[in-house]
Amino acid sequence: MVETIVEAAGQIFAESGYELATTNQIAERAGISIGSLYQYFPNKDSLIFEVQKTHREELLRSLKLAIADSRHLSFREAIKVVVHASLDSHSKHPKLHAAFEEWIPFSTKLIDRTRFEEDMVLLITDFLKERQLVSDNARLKPAVFVIMNMCRSVIHAFLYAGQAECDREEIVSHLTDSVLGCLRSLESPGMEMSSD
Repeated sequence: MVETIVEAAGQIFAESGYELATTNQIAERAGISIGSLYQYFPNKDSLIFEVQKTHREELLRSLKLAIADSRHLSFREAIKVVVHASLDSHSKHPKLHAAFEEWIPFSTKLIDRTRFEEDMVLLITDFLKERQLVSDNARLKPAVFVIMNMCRSVIHAFLYAGQAECDREEIVSHLTDSVLGCLRSLESPGMEMSSD
């Protein structure tokens, strides 16, 4: 039942945006009564929070799979595969991502984003450690913060406005180079992040 409600909520938020979406619309789309919806979710904020959480979990799974699939590739090509995975994940629900960014209450964003960013830092740290490229974890967190926000901003801008003006592969290439630039600032003495 919860999965059905969350899926219906995602559809309504994508179609109407957060502000115009109603719990009545979501209950109707889920094929349940409004009372049944409120047994699981007390308000619209709790619904979009759960939808966002679900989509972030999907993004993390997608990135983990991309990292696993790129182990045999050069560092640059591995980064490119991960950037592609992020763009592909966002491309599935661009209007829903817009609803997340524009309509979620600021405090809710902070609570969920903190956990998500911690998961992303761990994922990227493990990726770099596996390749023996970073030994200074204290410097990694701010770099990951920059990388995440840079990629998210560029991907959202591309999906919402730039597809007619920019080539998808060029965007991926520029993001890949930018991510490499951020990570190169973390190189330990004697280590070199090859772009091969």
